[in-house]
Amino acid sequence: MKKAVFTLLMAGLCAFSYGQSDIDALRYSQNSIGTTARSKAVGGAFGALGGDLSSVQINPAGLAIYRSNAFVLGGSMTNTKSKTSYLDNTKRDYDFGLGLPSIGLVFNNTRYDKRKPATKGWVNTNFVMSVNQTNSFNGIVNYNGNNADNSMLDFFAERANGLTIGELAASEDEITYGYGDLETMAWEGYLIDSVGHRTYAAAIDNSQRNINQRNIISTRGGTHDISLSLASNYEHKVYIGGGLTLTTVRYREENRFTETDLSQDFGNWSRWTLERNLLTKGVGISGNLGVIAKPNNNVRVGASIRTPTIYYLTDEYSDQLNVDFDDGTFGDYESAEGYFDYKVLSPLRTTLSAAYLFGKQGFISTDLEFVDYSMMRLRPTISAFEVTNDLIGEKYGNTVNIRVGGEYVMNSIRLRGGYARFNSPLNNSTDNNLARTYITGGIGIKEKNWALDLAVTQRLSNEVIQPYTLDAGVVPVATNNGRRNALELTLTTRF
Repeated sequence: MKKAVFTLLMAGLCAFSYGQSDIDALRYSQNSIGTTARSKAVGGAFGALGGDLSSVQINPAGLAIYRSNAFVLGGSMTNTKSKTSYLDNTKRDYDFGLGLPSIGLVFNNTRYDKRKPATKGWVNTNFVMSVNQTNSFNGIVNYNGNNADNSMLDFFAERANGLTIGELAASEDEITYGYGDLETMAWEGYLIDSVGHRTYAAAIDNSQRNINQRNIISTRGGTHDISLSLASNYEHKVYIGGGLTLTTVRYREENRFTETDLSQDFGNWSRWTLERNLLTKGVGISGNLGVIAKPNNNVRVGASIRTPTIYYLTDEYSDQLNVDFDDGTFGDYESAEGYFDYKVLSPLRTTLSAAYLFGKQGFISTDLEFVDYSMMRLRPTISAFEVTNDLIGEKYGNTVNIRVGGEYVMNSIRLRGGYARFNSPLNNSTDNNLARTYITGGIGIKEKNWALDLAVTQRLSNEVIQPYTLDAGVVPVATNNGRRNALELTLTTRF
């Protein structure tokens, strides 16, 4: 119980604290660009084009442009690099992953008139089943630096303030089955001391503070959309479509924070490490609707809307504290396994699109996506979630995401390029915190019954990480400049 209370009280305050926070809501409210190699190569700007499996996510009306049955299968590999600065020190790390970003079946039902495809009325209706990866959480952040001003132990001490020693000390059940909160683990590990009535401080000689801090955050998992979509074509002038989507969620985070005594004069410990593990699993439900109009053979305009996704999630979490004492002994303190069920409501997404086709020579296309991140919510309505939801309303705001791309056709060869800018969801971001930029390119081969597409994408991102918070004192922050390079291959066969 103490673990759950502590987690909820800290929700939304710092990246280091596990629990249900605004960071969780944002994690499941952002998507990547496109799902197939063709769509990613043009920066995801496919809202007015269609004829591609990525239309399931961007604008389902585009699925009506398929003229035959089709099977789509994609594979990808990614290399994620991080460059993180903390306390005048910069550290680099990288991660690698493989994935299946898209698989789908298109069933085409074309209406015939005297053995020829009809040209009047609703000329064809397509049914599509697909699985698309909309987010990859694979990555690593690794930073360290020397801090002479404050410590994570100050954070533990502030959490303990107001408790009696009897309330802070571990019970027999906690010693047997696992500890209930971090401050008790720190107390039992001799990392914080009593300095007065219900008052505590870090077990550090303030005149000798010299601590090396290191944090390694490794993440895995992703979100996948399992979609059923229906789209119809009216006289090759207007296309409409919609669908229902079940989103699967799996997110795993391993967070290892270490402090090392560089002065060798603390008198209690020489090094301690807190390992925190979080696994989030669940599903989400949403729907989308779109329309594309073709006023002439060269121009296409589109609009789509995706409803908020309601996620039903479960967090499983645990902590382990390891302390190396100055006398050569060590202590291990493990928390009880924690579980918590909750819901996340993502914001509504609206997309306006336009494309110009140069006959059969290629196209240029652009999408504008409007998202109000202040509408994210955590449920059920409990006191801690009310605080977090109020924070979301103040911290986040409206943003416009821009995607631009083009394709040049040379017989059966297609050359592609694109750019996308996902602006920061924060209300007052002067340093582009949480903004993402995509630079993309690719090549494709299209024959009568098959197509093979290759895309190369680079995602640039900025993130500010605060390892802990203090009521008194300024905590240093880590600035992470991330770069994710991806290579994706998609095969489409028509039958």
